[in-house]
Amino acid sequence: MRKSFSLIEVIIFVSILSLFLISAASIITISLQQNNLQVEKLKARHHADQLLEWIKSEKDIDWQTFVTRAGNYTYCFENEAPVWGSDVASGNDCTLLNSLYRRYATFRTTGSGGSAQVDVVVTVEWMVGGSTYDTTLHTIFSQWD
Repeated sequence: MRKSFSLIEVIIFVSILSLFLISAASIITISLQQNNLQVEKLKARHHADQLLEWIKSEKDIDWQTFVTRAGNYTYCFENEAPVWGSDVASGNDCTLLNSLYRRYATFRTTGSGGSAQVDVVVTVEWMVGGSTYDTTLHTIFSQWD
């Protein structure tokens, strides 16, 4: 009599192997999606940091012009190299940066002259898989910061 596997044993082995491979594929897919989300979050943070640094440089160039320009507006920054544009009603009115990110800054100015303070909220939003994500940086500028 020859020793071999029965058909039932082969079917059970293949079923268990299939379940393992399907589980592994699912875990890898979820892991890749989370990795892509983290990459996009890192890029968004870079765009937000870049814009905040540019705003700081504008403040350092001329405080009075900065306070006047900032006012109580929301500005879109659709280019890699930020430039002052026209103000918009909300960040949703902004066009996309790099075909994915919506980058804008909301300014709120209190006081005037040397005692003025400018509250700045830089927001970068993006959509992945039907979900909207955002990265926000908040700071307050005064003449002597």
